[in-house]
Amino acid sequence: MRIKTAVVYFVSTLGVFTALVCRGQEDIFSLTLEELQDIPIAVATKTDIQLKYAPSTVSYFSEQQIKLLGIETLSELFTYIPGFYSMYNSVEGNQSYLIARGHPQKYAITLLVLLNGQRLNEDYTGGINYIDRFVSLHNVEKVEVIRGPGSTLYGSNAFHGVINIVTKVDNYLELSLGSFAKKELNAGLVHQFEDLQLGVDVHWYEDHGDSLGNVFDRFSIQEFTNDAHEVKQLELYASYKGISFRNHYLNSTRNNHYLFRRLRDGTNNIDTQHWLSRLEYETKKQNTWNLKVGVEYSKAKRKSLSALELRGTGPFQQSDFLFGENFTHDSYRANADYSYQIVGAHRLSLGAEVVHSQVPGGYLRSNYDIFGELDFFGEVIELTNPTQRIVLDKKRKIQMFYGQLESNWSEHWRSTIGLRRDGYNDVEDKTNPRATVIFAPNNKHTFKLIYGEAYRVPSLGDLYDEESGLTVGNNQLKPTTLRALEIVYQYINQDFTFSSSFYKNDISDLIDFRAEGDNVFLGNIADNETKGIEVEWQARVFKNLEIRGFLTHLFRNNTRIEPGQTTSPSHKLVPKTYAMTSLLYSPSEYWNASLSISGRSGVDTLIDGDSNKVLSATVNYQIDNNAQVTLDINNLLNKTYSTASIIPFGEKSGRPFGEYQARGRDIKLSYRYQF
Repeated sequence: MRIKTAVVYFVSTLGVFTALVCRGQEDIFSLTLEELQDIPIAVATKTDIQLKYAPSTVSYFSEQQIKLLGIETLSELFTYIPGFYSMYNSVEGNQSYLIARGHPQKYAITLLVLLNGQRLNEDYTGGINYIDRFVSLHNVEKVEVIRGPGSTLYGSNAFHGVINIVTKVDNYLELSLGSFAKKELNAGLVHQFEDLQLGVDVHWYEDHGDSLGNVFDRFSIQEFTNDAHEVKQLELYASYKGISFRNHYLNSTRNNHYLFRRLRDGTNNIDTQHWLSRLEYETKKQNTWNLKVGVEYSKAKRKSLSALELRGTGPFQQSDFLFGENFTHDSYRANADYSYQIVGAHRLSLGAEVVHSQVPGGYLRSNYDIFGELDFFGEVIELTNPTQRIVLDKKRKIQMFYGQLESNWSEHWRSTIGLRRDGYNDVEDKTNPRATVIFAPNNKHTFKLIYGEAYRVPSLGDLYDEESGLTVGNNQLKPTTLRALEIVYQYINQDFTFSSSFYKNDISDLIDFRAEGDNVFLGNIADNETKGIEVEWQARVFKNLEIRGFLTHLFRNNTRIEPGQTTSPSHKLVPKTYAMTSLLYSPSEYWNASLSISGRSGVDTLIDGDSNKVLSATVNYQIDNNAQVTLDINNLLNKTYSTASIIPFGEKSGRPFGEYQARGRDIKLSYRYQF
């Protein structure tokens, strides 16, 4: 990369003056940067360990940091994680994608997202945003992120990373209004009855969407669309001594915009619902052993509708040909995790898990008999005949076991080794090892050598889809596998920290569409090799002024595709460089302000191919100890830009077109009262 380009991206990513509530100021700025590295985290080992000694490359966001950075949704969080970059569009549509360490992934299928330790990923796609769009972080307590493989602890989809979102229930009320007729309500209530605690948290969001003009309409009817959507979340919480229960409900509805790569305002609609329940019991003896057992249930539903052809086209004389799907996914899990401190220097962790998963309902919806002679029904009918299933109802059963040994050999040397075996009834079994060696010659310098393997198992849709309009299944698919090597250096003192992580990823058996004659189905058709570096820094300039940021750069991103296949190689979908820098500032105990710029280099699949920089801002006023007002402005300069689609929609002006126009200036004013 040329020096000029490097300077441009460093400068273009400078600056986040971020909103800071008084409580956040006390928690963050009262600690030195060295003390912040001693925060205990659990995502990297399933046991508490200091952040600086985690045997993985880890990012950590406290509740105060989330609010400080103005992060409101899971999609926005991706922008602040080194190595990650969101190509999710304004409605997080089917063809949008997340980039993790150079690899573009539709539905984020190689990222495992946990909500209080329970999987958000569903087994139909293996990803998250097919169901869980617009996940709100309004009641987050902390977020822990593994950047890199995590399958040794978490199994499939913990491929390029693991994100664990930990929520909390509090006593508060928050109301918001904003652009695009935006309305939002957040509220929580918790009460303690001696040893019993009960809580509830609700989130409701609605907007009418922005008017978006950079569109492709294969029907040549409309030149604009919008991205209206509605979101509802509900969390119920109960705890009694060592027993806890959480139930989450997530629902999103969005209208218009693209569906099945088609526009049709007034027709396009998606409604998704996800229920997650977990009952857990934890018991421990301080500094000796810990046992955690739990059972989980997850149900996901998706219902959609779009217009595939206009009236008068082919056999569709009486009405537009409408097409959609209605599917349900169920998952049951039971797990146990046990850790024991052997003498004082070694900790042994063991775990077991059993999973049953299936798609008991997978059907198409249409106003024509698409399984017969295309007779016109007169209305949209769900085609539920057993011979008309679009996803075969095959049950997936998984049995797994893992073991891990954490060792402190001396004041300067540590190591972690682990191994996990996952047994499947429908694909080949997988064994994933990990090993980390940490050398800390003193309190300021830390070196890590990390090796890990991970896998992404073919999803139920990959294996068993039948003419769903999304994929054609192939039950001979092999898991996609990753071998990753990292070299990490960290420098830490009271007022400055710096870390660099050089990684090399080798991916085998990538799954994508294979074309043979007139038939198109899924196959293991590609491999990928990526080399890159993630650089992070954080400096406490004054008592209440801090600068932090990261830069990710890919030295190599080479995809080897089977001859004759047309899959887009990753280097055409992924920017070589992307970065974020944050300036955290609190001028007084009452007023706080924010200004944010994120940037990336060009993306080949975009028509202009240009780099991108987006500016956002936040202003916060603390009225008193209980009340505060916050003003958030995204895309402050109202810049027109687009994000890429992983599959083109068609051709426009003689070349493939596959981009989503992002929203313009987006303003939200919020009032929060803490009881």
